[in-house]
Amino acid sequence: METFGFLIHPMDIDDVARKYRIAKKINPKVVASIVKRRRPLVWSEITGIKSITGKEAVGWFIAVPFLPHQFFDLEEEYVIEKIVKACEIGRKEGARIIGLGAFTAIPGGGGRMVSELSSVPITTGNTYTVVTAIEGTIEAASRMQINLATSTLAIVGATGSIGSACAHSLADKVGEIILIGRDEDRLTKLSNSISTKNKQVTVSTSVASVRAADIIITVTGAADSVIEPTDIKSGAVVCDVARPRDVSEQVAKRRNDVLVIDGGIVKIPGNVRCDRDYGLPRGLALGCMAETMMLALEGRYENYTIGKDISLEKVDEMKHLADKHGFKLAGLRSFEKKLSDEHIAAILRNAKTKPSAMANS
Repeated sequence: METFGFLIHPMDIDDVARKYRIAKKINPKVVASIVKRRRPLVWSEITGIKSITGKEAVGWFIAVPFLPHQFFDLEEEYVIEKIVKACEIGRKEGARIIGLGAFTAIPGGGGRMVSELSSVPITTGNTYTVVTAIEGTIEAASRMQINLATSTLAIVGATGSIGSACAHSLADKVGEIILIGRDEDRLTKLSNSISTKNKQVTVSTSVASVRAADIIITVTGAADSVIEPTDIKSGAVVCDVARPRDVSEQVAKRRNDVLVIDGGIVKIPGNVRCDRDYGLPRGLALGCMAETMMLALEGRYENYTIGKDISLEKVDEMKHLADKHGFKLAGLRSFEKKLSDEHIAAILRNAKTKPSAMANS
């Protein structure tokens, strides 16, 4: 039996309240102060993972007691120390590789410092996240009748590991690219690196630049939403890879003419069981979690996706491993709900008949 661990953390006060009900009645600042002093703990066991090759794996969710903003606000040394402690808890449970989920993958150079301090190999899981984000985006664009070759693609958070890998992977498949981020120098460097594949590349430090895009992939790592209803072109596709979400829930409520999909949601092979709610329906996983599972099933107990760079060779390797073990996209989903063919068709009709309309505006 192969083994792995996966680090999670509360996304908001509601998540904290699922374990400590009193959190709902206390000032959020007080809750945050209490949470950061807690020790990492085993949240749940994950069983029933079975590759189509016949190999099986068992894993554990390990909870790191930080809210999203605390990964930025607290001293990096303190944050990394607690993440490393969580990895050690996973090792003691039997995990031979640890996946860094959500914001645990950000501190210390995208997991690099954690990998140097941890006694068990780690991965951020971002390579397979890239694979699933691209697959989902291409499928969604096709469903919205967007011609990929003439489309304008915007990548928000373009200089991060996932954003830059998506840019390199899609550069020669789209008409134009808008790279959006906070650091103009890094954006320019990325633009230069993909100019051999696509000459129509612009950079921007304003999220408002997404208004010109037919397709948007967003993965900022921001603690709050950055894309609002008025930011999206009618008929556009938005793939939100970030957790917490980059796309405001108001988009789903007010825009019936754009298709927003969750990035990186996959079906796990086997009869998966978990006795705690981890934010997804039974048998589904985020791409980063799935990568950790695949590496365990392969017996690849080594540091894998670490740091800010993701090679296209590893992207291809993850595609191969997904096919080998039976991991696949769980259809198109939006805000945790599966999108029906009828719903997508209705969005397309709205985009064609009311190109500038916003639902319930």
